[in-house]
Amino acid sequence: MVPGGVGWFPVARAADVGSKPVPAPSSPSGPVFDNLDPSLERAWHPVALSSELRPGGWLQVRLLGRTWMLRREGAGLAVDPPAHDVRERFGIIWLAPEEPADVPLEVPEARDRRFVAGWMVPVRSPGPAGPLADTFLDATHGPFAHASTIAADAAEYEVATEPGGFTSVQEQECDNPTDPEVATGCRPLRQRRRTTYTYRAPFQLRLRQEFLDSGATTTLLYLLQPEDVDSTRIYGSVLLSDGPGRPLPTPARVAEQLALQKRILEEDVRSQERPALTGLPLDRRDELHVPADGRGLALRQALSDFIAAGERRLVA
Repeated sequence: MVPGGVGWFPVARAADVGSKPVPAPSSPSGPVFDNLDPSLERAWHPVALSSELRPGGWLQVRLLGRTWMLRREGAGLAVDPPAHDVRERFGIIWLAPEEPADVPLEVPEARDRRFVAGWMVPVRSPGPAGPLADTFLDATHGPFAHASTIAADAAEYEVATEPGGFTSVQEQECDNPTDPEVATGCRPLRQRRRTTYTYRAPFQLRLRQEFLDSGATTTLLYLLQPEDVDSTRIYGSVLLSDGPGRPLPTPARVAEQLALQKRILEEDVRSQERPALTGLPLDRRDELHVPADGRGLALRQALSDFIAAGERRLVA
């Protein structure tokens, strides 16, 4: 894919390889959303796991190119330099430098007693958050980037715009080796799965994977912290339910899923090292317009709307 929506590259002949320099990729034709974009001041950002800040302790974090000092004082939190607010939600400490213009992501599974949750150790990516969010939402990279972990056939899907972002539902068939009924032969390994993507700008994503044959559900939560122009901290959570009427997933099952998602996340981080992108191009013409790009286009539109909402609030 190249800027301007042209979806092809010239193929060099074998005789030409090594005889001519390879041209550098063209720069995006429109605006690029990076980790220091001024609009990010007006949003809630994850800055630490709650478990990383002990009672009476302090913690230094990076956000939007600046260092912030977090303190746990009694039952409350404090931050220096002063910010609009700091709070805890979903086992995460959040910081809003200025009055937020974003719409919070809802995670119903966090209040559902049928689910057991676990957090991965945060991972750091040497690049901006925008392209990483685009990778999480990509409908086609799974069978290629994660062939050994979550390989599945790509399927058609639709995108529904919502305040602060969008939701997309995709149904496909994939292997479900964690279903205990597979080992007994009561259900086949290949099963139907419905995945619901819920995105909220700037960098909050929830993926709910429902195995329709067994009733089991796995929800993944990805939250991105834009630390510096070339650094993003990634928080990942797994929430598991084995279905109505079944016992809660065991700690061993949760640990197994956390390990799997950690491997997947590390593969995604490695994929960000090669392009050396400074941010996410927002011009829709910089995307290849094929059905699989629907969520990528929706991501760019949601970020553009987020920027505009913050600008309107400043004018008001």
